[in-house]
Amino acid sequence: MNNPVVLRGLNELAQYRDEFVTEPEQPRTTEVAAPPPDLDAHPDQLVQAMLRSARELQQLVELDAAARREAESVLEQHRRLRQEADRYRQLERDAREVVERALKAVATAFLPSSQEQADQHVANASAVATVAANRLKAIEAEMSELEEREELSRLVVLEREEREAHQREERALAAIERAKALASEHKENEALRLLGSLLKGNPNLPAVASSYDTIRRQAHAVKTIEIEKALAEARRLHRREPQHAAEILGALDLAGMPYVLVREVYGCWLDSCRRLRLEGAVHYSPATGKGAVLIPDEGSETRLKVVSAIGLAGWSTDRRFAATALRSARPLAA
Repeated sequence: MNNPVVLRGLNELAQYRDEFVTEPEQPRTTEVAAPPPDLDAHPDQLVQAMLRSARELQQLVELDAAARREAESVLEQHRRLRQEADRYRQLERDAREVVERALKAVATAFLPSSQEQADQHVANASAVATVAANRLKAIEAEMSELEEREELSRLVVLEREEREAHQREERALAAIERAKALASEHKENEALRLLGSLLKGNPNLPAVASSYDTIRRQAHAVKTIEIEKALAEARRLHRREPQHAAEILGALDLAGMPYVLVREVYGCWLDSCRRLRLEGAVHYSPATGKGAVLIPDEGSETRLKVVSAIGLAGWSTDRRFAATALRSARPLAA
């Protein structure tokens, strides 16, 4: 049997610390959130969640509508106060003007009775001006209090945005009508410029974009027909009058035209240039549908002169270029 041990202090307790049985420390457990229910396995929960979302959304819409109605009421009150303030401001100005005129009448009155009446007008008008000024001050204070409300400023911004959007729509409709009128006058390019400038600043206008696309297709169709007519005329002339045929085709704008049509026009133009039988002529073509036929410049072995060009802006007849600038030019085969 063990003898009892009497401890008289903590120092003595430390001598026996190894004699005590220590419990192993339990690992700390971390609470893990329960996974969301598998809605696919519980369609009734899915239906309940949908109904709950619908109710919450309806409540949100109703609360937002109520907040807007309240803000509109505040805005209407602010407008009434502003109109009332304008009236009292005008009343004060009118009263001050009457006071000034009455004071002049007092100073210049000939009859004592006239002076007394003018004095009375001064007193009456001064009283009116004072009342109007005090009322105006009170109204302005009330307006300032309303203007500090956040919903009022938000509604003012929304109404301004709506007003600006309405103005943009009105301008867009007017531009569309103007563009349609220009297109009916066969001024498609001018109509496209008008609508294009409007679209550039207001890209989110479906009506303008639709009208622009319609007129663009119309302009493309008209341009295609005109080029086909010019090509038919050039083909009729290119054997007997190759110079005239080359001039007709060289004046055409082939931008945006189908590749097959561009190739046919370019081929007819080049054939017309070959039929000119130009001595020392060269053919320069930097891109599809763009080219020029040049001949050596008289009196200069280093310069070339344009005889005919197609698809090259600014390459007018008789314009001269340094031969070194046109290194890709090749002799024009007969």
